[in-house]
Order: sequence, then C-alpha cells, then structure tokens
Amino acid sequence: MQTKAVTALYDYWTRKRGERPLPLRSTIEPADIAAILPDVFILEHTRLADPRFRLAGTRFCAQFGRELKGTAFDALFAPDQRNRVARIAENVMAHGAPAIMQVQLVDGTLETTEAEIVLLPLASKGRVADRIIGAFAPLPGQRPPLSAFRYATLGSLSVIDPSRAHAAAGNRPAIPMPASIMAMRPPALGQTVSRVLHLRIFEGGRQAEDLREH
Repeated sequence: MQTKAVTALYDYWTRKRGERPLPLRSTIEPADIAAILPDVFILEHTRLADPRFRLAGTRFCAQFGRELKGTAFDALFAPDQRNRVARIAENVMAHGAPAIMQVQLVDGTLETTEAEIVLLPLASKGRVADRIIGAFAPLPGQRPPLSAFRYATLGSLSVIDPSRAHAAAGNRPAIPMPASIMAMRPPALGQTVSRVLHLRIFEGGRQAEDLREH
C-alpha cells in the first residue's frame, strides 16, 4: 500500500472487522473516514450484472469526469481487461479476501498516471460478503493529470489472505497481469481510443455526491 487513502481505509476496515471474517456495512461510519471520503467508493453485488458503484466519492468521480454511481466497476478499465476486473471484484466478495490493484490511467491528453485501488469485502448482514468498500488514489510524486481519466489498465494484483489480514505477512506478492492492448497503443492512437471507449470527457469534472446512502 503506497497511498494514504488506501492505507487509511485498510486500517479502518481491519479495526471494524475485529475478530470477525469481515465487517458489516452498518458499522461503517462516514464521519470516521472523513479525511479520505472523497476517494472512497462502495460496490454492490448484483445477480444480473457485474459489480456496480452504489456510491462514489467526489474526488474519485471528478478524476473520471463523471458521476460513477450506478455504473459498472469494470467500465473504468480498457475493454480487453473488463472481464478480468469484474472477476477480481467478485472474488473479493466470494472469498472475503481484500485485494490491491496497481493501475495505470490514461487522461484526455494521453498522459499516464499510476494509481492503486483497494477492494475490501463488506456484508450487509450475516457472514456473506455482498459489497465492497474501496479507495482510489494516484501514487505520490506525480504531476496532476491535465484532464479527466479516459480509462485504466490493470498492471498487477495483490491479494491479502483473509485469515492473516491483521499481519503484513498476509499480503501476498503482487501478481503481474497480462498487459492490455490499450497499454501498448502508439502515441497517435488517441482518436481511435475515444471511438472505442465511447466516453465523454468533461474537463475538471462535476461535483458528485458524498459517500452517504440515501
């Protein structure tokens, strides 16, 4: 974990979990994580579709230039990686195992930014995980993007053993992911990328709702 937002959310999730396999959604208090709330999101499991955003923080939405609530999590990624990303999120819930994704993001000027995403399982009730609380944060020391991110590509994945989640040793070595074809694009491919992804880019983004359920 290389960013404050991801580290803080993981530490909070671990405290709320205690000795249980995973924490309940009802125990998560937005006020407790106010400092990182703009970077936090919640995904929910659906029977008919891949995991989708139930809520997304304002800074997270602004960096992609659009409201993310209700959209599929894997839609943030290059098309050839979406199935893999959806399966990762589903496995976090199915096995109650936290995951950390190292990603590269491409903005409207085709500049890239390195970031990390943490996915932490939650249960609405009982012991079955049906939601994920996560955080998104660019790695420190990089130039801020000049425009909204168009898409992400997944570079590597680390899975935390749920039985050893309290210990640093529970964090398994990062597994490199097969490179996306979008990560190997020639510099002049910008217009083709736009047509493939069908995304509208809003400079500066719009203000999104805070991380609260209504």
